[in-house]
Amino acid sequence: MMSRVVSIAPHVNGKKMCSAHGVGASRTRLIADVVLSDVGSEHVEWAVCARWLKENSDAHAWLQRHPVEAAKLNAV
Repeated sequence: MMSRVVSIAPHVNGKKMCSAHGVGASRTRLIADVVLSDVGSEHVEWAVCARWLKENSDAHAWLQRHPVEAAKLNAV
């Protein structure tokens, strides 16, 4: 199923582990809250670590197109 990144913002939601890496990465600091949209749902919220942001090509492309939001992440 294809997902589309809707927004990326500094992490503030209540999630305590990386939505992409799960319990195995529980010591990884969460850096961003990502909203995704796909066929099954218009609004899926993830909390993600810096590794996910660097490795996910869609997130990387979204941040390139949204430099203000990207700068907010660097301030975290």
